[in-house]
Amino acid sequence: MSTPNMSAIAREAGVGKATVSLALRNDPRLRLETRQRIQTIAHRMGYQANAVVSNLMAQLRASRNPKYQSTLGILNASHARDSLQKNLTFRRWTSGLVAHCSELGYGTDEFWLHEPGVDPERLKQILQARNIRGVIIAAMLDHRELPPEFDILWQDLACVVVGIRPERPALHFACNDQFSTAMHTAWELDRLGYSRPGLIIDPVIEENVDHRFTAGFYAGRTLEDLKNRIPVLDFRPEAQGLFAEWMKKYEPDVLVCTHPEIRDWLDATGLRCPQDIGLVHLDLTPELEGWSGMNQNNEVVGAFAADLVIGQLHRNEVGIPDRPKCMMIESQWVHGSTLRNPPGVKKPSRPKARGKVARA
Repeated sequence: MSTPNMSAIAREAGVGKATVSLALRNDPRLRLETRQRIQTIAHRMGYQANAVVSNLMAQLRASRNPKYQSTLGILNASHARDSLQKNLTFRRWTSGLVAHCSELGYGTDEFWLHEPGVDPERLKQILQARNIRGVIIAAMLDHRELPPEFDILWQDLACVVVGIRPERPALHFACNDQFSTAMHTAWELDRLGYSRPGLIIDPVIEENVDHRFTAGFYAGRTLEDLKNRIPVLDFRPEAQGLFAEWMKKYEPDVLVCTHPEIRDWLDATGLRCPQDIGLVHLDLTPELEGWSGMNQNNEVVGAFAADLVIGQLHRNEVGIPDRPKCMMIESQWVHGSTLRNPPGVKKPSRPKARGKVARA
């Protein structure tokens, strides 16, 4: 028996061929009930898409100006209303996913999970009224869990978390590969001749990323280095005094951190950067001008989160998945002015002063 084509499915479903094409692509311009009915008929008839033709058509559609598809929701899970704007990393995630959605013909609408007077049931009604079937959840910081009262939202939505791995509910997520980020940092510092790197990191951040920064940092060190490793310093805004004591006791030759405040703390010790000590940031953003460190490609993380949720919509996948997927994005090393030059690269010599030099 030959595989049925779209024309045969259209006759069986009592619709046009174009409607079948839209339904098999799970296009949101058709009602959900219509898409599901046609997809069921196609499955029963044994329809199989031609991968070559599907890929060609996808390329042709991508080459045109994208038509509006639907709107995706960006859910701010933080207890701070403005966290997606004020936090530099969150801002880059959001910028990347909004731009990528626009390229694909999707609009975005931002919601705050803790909006006063809007309980989960009301938020669900708002999303349904706006025909939002896919959401990206950002700024999920409270022990990687979403409150149980929001469970009614995830049942009928395609959901992705951006930034960290959620423990409850276990949803798909996109994030930076923090282990690789820290490991490559350790490799670069070794290449530059630093032998006593000190890691300063917020324990809350470490818990949220499954301690991948610390694990990667140590994985990038040699066994000989690890024998004399410097203990990790827990970052807290009020811990500048502890920082000074830690510096005096362990004498690191380079600092690896996730907080720009460390540069001010370092200046207060009287040490010069990079002459006396190096400084590295594990999550560089354009605001950290001149720093050395790792560019986590946060815009790309946001874009891939958008791809994950749009892919679910195309496959008509909603609810909490049985096997959550993870998309991890690599970082790139940036050599800035807070580290000495790589071996073999000489600093430009100062121009000689013109005129006579006064003698004492």
